Amino acid sequence: MTYKVLFLNPLKDYIERLVESTPEGFSVTVMPAGADVADMCREAADADFLISGIDVPEEVFRAAKNVKFIQYMSSGYGQLPLGVLNELGVPVAQMKTHSISVAEHALTLMLTVMRRIPASTQLMRDGKWRQDLDEMSYSELYGKTVGIVGLGNIGRWVGKVVHHGFGANVVFHDNAEIPLTVSELIAARPVPLEELMAVSDIVCLSVPLNAESDKMIGRDELALMKRSGVLVNVGRGEVLDEGALIECLREGRIAGAGLDVYASEPLATTSELLNMEQVVCTPHMAGVGWENVERRIATVWQNFDSVLRGGIPGGVVTTTKRAANMHAPLQLVAEATRV
Repeated sequence: MTYKVLFLNPLKDYIERLVESTPEGFSVTVMPAGADVADMCREAADADFLISGIDVPEEVFRAAKNVKFIQYMSSGYGQLPLGVLNELGVPVAQMKTHSISVAEHALTLMLTVMRRIPASTQLMRDGKWRQDLDEMSYSELYGKTVGIVGLGNIGRWVGKVVHHGFGANVVFHDNAEIPLTVSELIAARPVPLEELMAVSDIVCLSVPLNAESDKMIGRDELALMKRSGVLVNVGRGEVLDEGALIECLREGRIAGAGLDVYASEPLATTSELLNMEQVVCTPHMAGVGWENVERRIATVWQNFDSVLRGGIPGGVVTTTKRAANMHAPLQLVAEATRV
């Protein structure tokens, strides 16, 4: 038996590697971004597994009557029609492989803002060597308090790195209950959001977008930050009131910001954020890297293997956790783990 895998709206960097790693007993059909919706629905009708990029139309999921499992290739799953998927009773899993890349990027943004790297580089381009160097505007991460909003996989990696690598103190706020063993492992102390904003030298947003987190950091929360404080966002742009942040930066009420995500993407070239010396912007790229490509592809086949064995794949975000009536020959299961 051959299982049909339909890869919808894939990022180009994943296509060749995933196809090359396809185990015996699977066939992969790729539907690139911009494909006709009717064609996607037709291909989905007899698919056993879906691998979904972002912006897949709801009707495509509805057309996948025989699918037993859907692997979403992103971590943030706010764009998925979870109501539809829960109704269809199909387990859907997010990707949880990007935590290392995103945490390292968050740290890069922190240090780049605190060490004023872009401004210093521009001074050199202008032929100025240490001229107008105001030492009081540069700072270290060592010994600072880092407040993490959202102590999920990304937040935990950030906490580990800044505490164990830079001697920072870590506080966190999360609307979900975080086991004490987890917070103790990374030496993070839970605090109310208002306290976190007030005591932190660096505020790092790594919270997913949902009804509770939408615009959770607004004018009132930003007003609590230290004037020397830095805000970093590697979560979702909608978590932060961008207009309030711009106003805060314009008036010098915080020292700077490092942003990888925005309320509207791509960020408009006319955005004031791009012209602020104290702001570092990157194009929603925190999770990229060849290592993460390999981890994501390995996760696809590992989760398919789990489904075929009757288990629960990792990262399931739907109410349905386990696929029904999936039984794989033992030799196929063995092949499915070779990545």
